[in-house]
Amino acid sequence: MSQAIHLIEYGDPASVQLPAPTAEALMRTGLVEVVPEASPGRWLLRPQGKVGAVSVGEFEVRVAPKVPINRIVFMLAHAMGGVTWQEQSVGVEHDVDIVHVLAEAYLRAVSRALRPGLIQGYRLAEESLPVVRGRIRIGEQLKRRPGMWLPLEVSYDDFTIDTAENQILLAAGERLLRNPLVPVVVSRRLTAVTHRLAEVTRLMPGAPLPSWRPSRLNLRYQPALRLAELVLAASSFEHRGGDVRIDGFVLDMPLIFEGFLTQALRAALLSLDPTTTVRGQFPGFLDEDDQVPMKPDIVWLSSANGPLAVIDAKYKAERISGYPNADVYQALAYATALGLPDAHLVYARGNEPVSSYLIRGSGVRVHAHALDLVLPPAGLLNQISGLARTMTATARGPQVSALPH
Repeated sequence: MSQAIHLIEYGDPASVQLPAPTAEALMRTGLVEVVPEASPGRWLLRPQGKVGAVSVGEFEVRVAPKVPINRIVFMLAHAMGGVTWQEQSVGVEHDVDIVHVLAEAYLRAVSRALRPGLIQGYRLAEESLPVVRGRIRIGEQLKRRPGMWLPLEVSYDDFTIDTAENQILLAAGERLLRNPLVPVVVSRRLTAVTHRLAEVTRLMPGAPLPSWRPSRLNLRYQPALRLAELVLAASSFEHRGGDVRIDGFVLDMPLIFEGFLTQALRAALLSLDPTTTVRGQFPGFLDEDDQVPMKPDIVWLSSANGPLAVIDAKYKAERISGYPNADVYQALAYATALGLPDAHLVYARGNEPVSSYLIRGSGVRVHAHALDLVLPPAGLLNQISGLARTMTATARGPQVSALPH
């Protein structure tokens, strides 16, 4: 029986007795900050911006989010792009944990993807055959069988189900099946679905995922593929370190919030002015000599006049020692470098008050906005639309450029 430790995102820490190998393994998951205490064998587990659940040896650590789990998956759907999420699409209770929700969401997505059958594609195959198929590999034939005609070394395009898309779906399904935190009822159904991929090549643990491109042919696979990549990324620490086994899922809430805001704000701004573009992780420089790089989370761009607005997603306010308003300093730097009179900070409501700061000597106004992530999806998107309208009203265009010279 595992010992369960329950925490809340950015909530109170817990002081627990842990074997050193278990504490070190828990550190590697990144779910919580693990700090040794003065008493030997005791460790302080401090929840930060990660949520999820991990099983580390004989211990199970769960960090619950502050917002409803369905809202997290809704934001994930926007952040990943191409994944449709509705309140009814998973069919589990609102108070279940994130592992259950993700496993159920993946199961349903992959079931829909595979219902019409497995997609096929061409793959280069190289074999020794008694007859000609495709092209004869002359160099390989001479190297392996000098003076012999048969068997022939050939290469050909094989139309097969062993595609990158099917390999990724299989890898995610098997990762979920190995996870002891996935409910048995989900594992049983997932086993049946995964059996359909039995003839697909299994990916080596830790190996890079094969590349795939969205296309008309894999359109029905795309939601399942996005969720599969999420499952594999959220459990990338899964391994056995010494005698300590690690399983579970870890989600980075600040990254989810940033991805959601970027995609949702892009849609809202483009609906107001389709001639503009929205760039995430916009590359530029703070200085004239292009030596100090910067990368604002979101920049709204006009095709004619350059940057119209700069936005930084801040799931939680930074509290750097000696710099209590570090977020405002950062936003000011971005606006100054981009030649903009306004900069926007967007927080999750409850993590920072809504404010507006006119910075002395600069003429720059920094606006702090807050999104209520507890609202239903429609209400959350309405907030984004209102935010886009506010930014449109303050967008006056740049006086200088922070683009590379």
